[in-house]
Amino acid sequence: MWRSSFLLGRIGDIRLELRLSAVVGVAVLTTILALKLLPVTAPDEPSVRYWFGGLAVALAFLASVVVHELAHAFVARRHGVPTRRVVLWLFGGAAEQTAAPANPRAEAMIAVSGPATSVVLGLICWASALLVDPLLPSVPLVSLLWLGTANFVFAGVALLPGTPLDGGRLVRALVWARTNDRGHADRVARRCGKVLGTALIAVGTAEVFLFGQFVGIWLAILGWALSGVATAERLHPGTDTVTP
Repeated sequence: MWRSSFLLGRIGDIRLELRLSAVVGVAVLTTILALKLLPVTAPDEPSVRYWFGGLAVALAFLASVVVHELAHAFVARRHGVPTRRVVLWLFGGAAEQTAAPANPRAEAMIAVSGPATSVVLGLICWASALLVDPLLPSVPLVSLLWLGTANFVFAGVALLPGTPLDGGRLVRALVWARTNDRGHADRVARRCGKVLGTALIAVGTAEVFLFGQFVGIWLAILGWALSGVATAERLHPGTDTVTP
């Protein structure tokens, strides 16, 4: 059920699909914003404004993820790598490519395009908030700031060094460039993904049981997902698709 995808539409020849876990992600992000973040940064407002603001940020962030993945797809196309579909899931999205990049430089350019786009989106949100500060009520203003922050955090997480994240592709590109051995680079990136996933599970578990922090649950789930994808790629070598 969690891996079932629903077709949202097409952007050119790229399918845009939504998984049920992405809906869960929107609901969780909305709740965190409405109950925790917005009341702290915009106090003494009616709760309904916090819920509307939280939902707006969550949906806008989902749209930002689509833009992030389309950046991967468009840069990949410039390097002769087609993208079949973009899938939105619990922790973001994945651009599923049907061929491998021809060289390390193409691999690195495709990998960095998504995080760079997220950083630009974050800067746009923050700059827009500064420009409209005197005009907007407090909840919409801080919602815009949180949307920018979410994009910055997303870019940072995407650059963590392990498959299937963008940082893992950068690791693969670097090892590939140094050794001229793509197979070896694949194995190194997968091992990094497995280590990163295990580390996130450990940190998340410690956050929950030692400090009672809710965010630890999400770190542990993210680590579990990364470990699972890294293992799947080990069992099916040679693929460049990432399907969480």
